[in-house]
Amino acid sequence: MLHWITLTADMLPEVIDRAELEAITAADTDGVVVDGIIQDVTASVREAIAANPANVMDLAGDTIPRTLKPEALDMIAWRLLKRFAVTVSEPRDKAYASARERLEAVRSGTHRVIGPDGRMPVPPGKRPYVQGPRPAYGSGAPGLFPSPRRWR
Repeated sequence: MLHWITLTADMLPEVIDRAELEAITAADTDGVVVDGIIQDVTASVREAIAANPANVMDLAGDTIPRTLKPEALDMIAWRLLKRFAVTVSEPRDKAYASARERLEAVRSGTHRVIGPDGRMPVPPGKRPYVQGPRPAYGSGAPGLFPSPRRWR
């Protein structure tokens, strides 16, 4: 399973119904606007991830974490509908605002994202540090620490 994905226009039916999508594709005869908005949203999501040093970025320039896909699609849908003057409903406005809030949480560090390898990055300050006792040579503890050899 890919942990980071590339957003495409094929994913738009997940957030835009058929009538809205047909109105958008009829107005965008070149397909340039739809692809441009997808690239803009991808860049803004990647920028929010990169703003927090605790996150790990994928080296491919056009991928985002799978966990941020719904927010990215909500942002794309809202921008497309605004761009082509299609009516934007109140629930869609709320979804866009929620997506922006989640990106701000990613940017500020209150929400971390999954790394390209599928693991959640842990910042150095949050990693447990275990320090064992210093060896006590000659303390008589069986098998824990070797007793120093005495040279005769």
